Amino acid sequence: MAQLPSGCYFPISCANLNDGRDPACMFMLEGEIRMNYTSLLTVRGSQHHRYLKTILFVILLFLLMQRQNWGQTAVSPTYAGAAEWPMAAANPERTSWTAEEVRGQLRPEWYKPFEPYIPQRVQIIAANGLLYISTANGLYALDANTGAEVWVYPTDMPLGHSPTIDNGVAYVGGLDHKLHAIDALTGQGLWTFEAEAGFETNPVVAEGKVFLGNRDGYFYAVYATGANAGQLAWKYKTGGPILYSAAYKDGILYFASNDSYAYALNAQTGQLVWKSAKLPGAGFYSWWPVVYQNRVIFSGSNNYGTAVSWPDSGQMTKIELKELYQDNNIPANGELIGQLSTASGNWAPGTPTINANRILNYFNQKPWRKTVFVLDKNTGAEAETAPVLWAGTHSGTRYPPVVGVDGVLYQQNNYMSDPSIAGGQIAGWQPGVPYISVISSDWGAVDEPHAASAGGNLIYWSLCCDRQAGAVDITIPNTGFIDRYNAGFRPPTGASDQTREWTYINYNLTSLAPGYNSLYYNAHPNYTKPYTSFGGPTKSPNGVYGFHGDVNPPIPYNGRVYMHRSNVVMAFSPSGGSPATLPMATIRSAPATKISNATTDELKAMLETEIQKILDAGHLRPAYMTHGLLDTASPAACGDDIVNYWHNPAETLYTLIWALPYLSSSMQQQVRTYLQNEYASYPPYLYNHIGYSNGASREFFDVPPEIEAALATFGPEQENSTFRNNGGWGGEGVWKINPFAFYALWKYAETFGDAATIWANSQSAFWLEFNDQPSDTLLLNMPLVHNAYIAGYWGYLELEKLAGQPESVNVRNELNRLLQLRANNLTPNTAYLTFNQSPYCRTLNVSSNFMYLTPELAGYLRDNAMDKVTAVLDEFHTVAPYWFVTLFSGGYAENAIVPIYDAHSIFMAHALILQESGQDLEKYLDVPVFARGDLYYIQKLVATIENQAKGFSMTITPSVQRVDTGGTAVFTIDLQPTGNFTDTVTLTFNNPDPVNLTVAAAQTTFNSLPAQTTLTLTDKHANLNTPLWYNVTVTATGGNEQATTTVSLLINGLDVFLPVIRR
Repeated sequence: MAQLPSGCYFPISCANLNDGRDPACMFMLEGEIRMNYTSLLTVRGSQHHRYLKTILFVILLFLLMQRQNWGQTAVSPTYAGAAEWPMAAANPERTSWTAEEVRGQLRPEWYKPFEPYIPQRVQIIAANGLLYISTANGLYALDANTGAEVWVYPTDMPLGHSPTIDNGVAYVGGLDHKLHAIDALTGQGLWTFEAEAGFETNPVVAEGKVFLGNRDGYFYAVYATGANAGQLAWKYKTGGPILYSAAYKDGILYFASNDSYAYALNAQTGQLVWKSAKLPGAGFYSWWPVVYQNRVIFSGSNNYGTAVSWPDSGQMTKIELKELYQDNNIPANGELIGQLSTASGNWAPGTPTINANRILNYFNQKPWRKTVFVLDKNTGAEAETAPVLWAGTHSGTRYPPVVGVDGVLYQQNNYMSDPSIAGGQIAGWQPGVPYISVISSDWGAVDEPHAASAGGNLIYWSLCCDRQAGAVDITIPNTGFIDRYNAGFRPPTGASDQTREWTYINYNLTSLAPGYNSLYYNAHPNYTKPYTSFGGPTKSPNGVYGFHGDVNPPIPYNGRVYMHRSNVVMAFSPSGGSPATLPMATIRSAPATKISNATTDELKAMLETEIQKILDAGHLRPAYMTHGLLDTASPAACGDDIVNYWHNPAETLYTLIWALPYLSSSMQQQVRTYLQNEYASYPPYLYNHIGYSNGASREFFDVPPEIEAALATFGPEQENSTFRNNGGWGGEGVWKINPFAFYALWKYAETFGDAATIWANSQSAFWLEFNDQPSDTLLLNMPLVHNAYIAGYWGYLELEKLAGQPESVNVRNELNRLLQLRANNLTPNTAYLTFNQSPYCRTLNVSSNFMYLTPELAGYLRDNAMDKVTAVLDEFHTVAPYWFVTLFSGGYAENAIVPIYDAHSIFMAHALILQESGQDLEKYLDVPVFARGDLYYIQKLVATIENQAKGFSMTITPSVQRVDTGGTAVFTIDLQPTGNFTDTVTLTFNNPDPVNLTVAAAQTTFNSLPAQTTLTLTDKHANLNTPLWYNVTVTATGGNEQATTTVSLLINGLDVFLPVIRR
């Protein structure tokens, strides 16, 4: 940031005014000289100001004389320079400022719906007369004037963020592990570079390289041009996924990783320049740092949720309302957080300002609550404190500041009181000045996220949920705010000055652009409420991506302002008002994704790395994470403490036992010891929640001290009493001990023996759950609960067998009934359709069907409901195309971060039901999102290894049949190879009643696969007056592999059951 005396600022700098090679810089510089010169003309003339005016006039005259040379560039002069928005936040310094200024009252001119999902964080990129839109199905280029499609670069997997346009090339990262270089004018692919995981950041292009971070934790530099284009220049490893795009200035790259540190790297060599101290919050998602003078500004997140209680607990907005306003006896009527004045700063003279010392003192006392970090760009040390309170939704990363034409930082802030949620808007601040400048007369609740951009003298802004958008001229002071304050209005908002402030949208977009929101399903009569989700062309109710988290700002370009709202790209202009509805941008077919697969040995090494983290840490407490207002529904309404990840001891036992065969012998013994210690301390039949009071943390980030103190008192729990008594659908109540515990107990007994003791110790817990099973209505509306009971009953019967006990016929019958109930009613359709039906449970729309999925349930669904499974997954892939991205920043309702269940449960459906190969699964594997103990990532690794190794699968259809006494049932057995399997396969069967049942196969040995045979079960009873079930286990063995499936035969009965309600 170049600075002249008396506060004359240039938001950009030109290295050499004589070379004429940077038209963007020269154009912006001319604009800035004009503004500062004009400003000084209004100042009464001291000798100092007369001198400045002379200097500025000479520079301006020089620039005007040089204009004839500015067109000597590869970019068309029609679109060259400052008016373009070629990357997220406009430029490598991420100031979000261009010279483009579109004044006045704008209305929609046209709008174009998109079939492929557009993430809320994606910015519209404007260059070369085109608009570039990143989607879940590729990159789209539209004519900026008409909205017509110019080209499409289709991709099989979603793109991660906005593209960057540089020298005729579009660079965009994808979740297919690729950085794509695309001809920006034709859409033709030029080259790709492959990393180890997906890219979710916007690239920086500088020094002949493309720079961007990856979910694999590496920051990559890739050659952009020349013979080495598309080749790795260097990479740098951080401690966590990188989801925060980089800024660049003077050869240095600045970014943050989700290990909670900020980094500066030398762009030429990749060497570390500095690494910050650990920063508070819950990670860095979606956005970028801003280079500002000799500072780098990082916008962060807050880590205050309500899933864990502590004195005065609540979301960050509630905490700061209490401590900044209520505890200081500030009236709850829109009163300001500090004294109103017109203090001097780089803002326009006469701009209303609010003394921010109360905020600064608050952060001095509680520095861990800062969510904006001002770091020295040369050292990474914290340089000072920003007077900016939390403003945004209740999870995720707050939107970063933009740099206005006056050199002031502008972002959403909190400065007005309220009885329940404080208010504010986009406001100014600058380092070293203890004031907030008020530029808008609009009121906005601080938990409703705003985004901003800047062009010329204007700050453009938008509010979430398609509610509002507008612009403010910051060179004209907001005198209406002062006038209303002095007149006694509280809050002093509402002044209307059409010479400086315009509102494009004001809760009326459905009127301005009728039908624009046809791809979003609304669970509330008022569309601007947060209970709205992407539903695709069918407006499906099953989506999980909302619009109350990340927000994209208006983008000024070539006389218009562009936004995307509810998956529609919209152009606003002074001539708008009767907008044209353009044809939908449809999904195009794309080549199948191909990645460089890891070998089985490499996957096993990755697995051992994750297991070693657990062994090194010892016992782990549950993961701590906040998901906005989902936290309030997570303890009991939608499930059993569902955001206390891995709180049930069964999950640790199940995961590590599943991993055991793929570990080295030395590590196997360590894991066995670990498992025995866990079982001894937290037997799953006794404890439903291991508590937080003991064990190492799993998170990358630090937990706030108030919450850490509360966790220290949160000991093991034998039940979630709220979930048991009043939880679940309709408040019916569900379980004391999660039935999945009995599945884990079976696996534990199978591994360590002593099944009789384990069975005996778990008797009372099991029969309590069996005899108090929820109604079928609850099971059908909450598939995760249904799955858990199936897993539990299956595990109990197997444990019973290992213990040498006779099979419990009533449990077997109920298991068969629940299996059939599950298969017959499998559907993608959520039960939570409206806002008054526990709306935050809609967050689990996609995951609930496949949570607690075991190989046995998977096999049953594969044999009996495969068409339904395929239909369900097709629907979920449409409405949640980023399903495999763990902690994707597209959360439902007042939450930005999607819980971890989507990425795990759908992966397991692909692995266990569809039995996709490990090679196909690997592109969905993603990365661990916790520093240690990410059990779902471990499970995905194991499933990938199992499905990648050579072997075979066995499917038997149907899996259940009914015959009369003396009847015969024929089952078809299908054997399919995976990998390069060539061994002989042999079939064996158990016969539960050789006297009364004949079990025979047409063929039992197969020298090569694929192969098919039949299994015949014949009843030999002469007379049978009551129904009787037989379960026959079929085992296929070949090489070192074994597959087992159970078929069921009902004699003398109806394969139809009335619902059983035991409550």
